[in-house]
Amino acid sequence: MQLPEKGASKEAKSPSSPREVDSRDLLSSSGQLIIHHEQRRYVLRRTKSGKLILNA
Repeated sequence: MQLPEKGASKEAKSPSSPREVDSRDLLSSSGQLIIHHEQRRYVLRRTKSGKLILNA
């Protein structure tokens, strides 16, 4: 599945469709994102091989 290029127009989605976000926008240059969920802290990070891993 290919994602649209940045700045490309996106098709209208139904209200029940999940939101799509490019991982580069979430992780920025640090390669990590801290997520707080139900009093727990999770770290989403990009591995050296370019995959994503989520740790509690």
